[in-house]
Order: sequence, then C-alpha cells, then structure tokens
Amino acid sequence: MALSLDSKIKEIMRSEEGRAVMEKYAPGSTKDPRMKLVGALTYRKLLSYPESAEVAAHAEELDRDLRACSK
Repeated sequence: MALSLDSKIKEIMRSEEGRAVMEKYAPGSTKDPRMKLVGALTYRKLLSYPESAEVAAHAEELDRDLRACSK
C-alpha cells in the first residue's frame, strides 16, 4: 500500500522516504515531539487544523510525493 495524505502520520514516520517528504514541506516536523501525539491521525486530518495552513497549501504536491514513495 502506497503512502498518501490518507496515511496515518505514524505510518509515514516509519518510512524513510515518507519522513523525507514531511521534511520537504514542513522542515523540522519529523523531529517535533508533538508528532507522537498525532500519530493516529491521517496527514489529511492534520492538515485541516489552522496550525497546518502553510503546509496545507501544498497538499496536492505533498500527496503526489507521498504516493511516489515505495514505503
């Protein structure tokens, strides 16, 4: 199963490629301890929060890059 915006954060964080995509659009996000608190959320759900507005503006590119990961 490929990664996408509908993947849970913890699934994306398990993948080296997935972490690289997260870092590309949200530098420092994979090192942020708060990510453990949102691990059960999908990336799409996380992007729906106002704090993620800057990254959410790139949702289509982010989804495309995640889908390109081999997981």
